[in-house]
Amino acid sequence: MKLRELFRVRRTPPPATRYVDRHVVGTPEELVTLMALATERGLLVFASAPVPLPGDPTRFRRYLRLRAN
Repeated sequence: MKLRELFRVRRTPPPATRYVDRHVVGTPEELVTLMALATERGLLVFASAPVPLPGDPTRFRRYLRLRAN
């Protein structure tokens, strides 16, 4: 590899991290399991507070941002 090519390779920025945004709905036990798995694998970036669903007090909604790569 020539010196000029080396400089070009070093100048290019690494690929941007991609994210997936999801609203998940479930019981508290299901959400805890899902969040534990995402955290364990290093995918969880952000999780909102649980919001109860209107009409069903046993299910909650959470917004999750996960790493895609």
